[in-house]
Amino acid sequence: MGEPTTCSAIISFAEKLEDNSSKFYEELAEKYTEGKETFLAFAKESWMNKVLVTRTYQETITDAIEACFIQINLNDYLAETTLKEGMSYHDALKKALELEEKAAQFYLDVAERSKSLLATIPRAFRKVAERRNNHKLKLKSLL
Repeated sequence: MGEPTTCSAIISFAEKLEDNSSKFYEELAEKYTEGKETFLAFAKESWMNKVLVTRTYQETITDAIEACFIQINLNDYLAETTLKEGMSYHDALKKALELEEKAAQFYLDVAERSKSLLATIPRAFRKVAERRNNHKLKLKSLL
């Protein structure tokens, strides 16, 4: 199930995840013109995801939420976002798909485990998970 993790640590992880995702998709857009528009759209959505999660957390923060712990191992959701020199478009898409799978699972798991807090936090995380799952579908169509 994972280790006890504070809500602020989860939000920090989500912010880094979205920053890394945005940077990754911007690099993909520069390197692979065939998916440029999709990748730039994903980069923009990553920025929007970060804003949504951060804003929701800041608007609902209370001592009760800040003191809460969620059982989760954040390392389970880490994905490699470095493009290797000479990486094929197909392999880059597979790497992006892995990123989206792990990110979607992170947001779904946090939403499920935080539903006893306030409704706004799990709702925001489910919304981001839905966006990430839509990314997976688009990426699969590009493979």
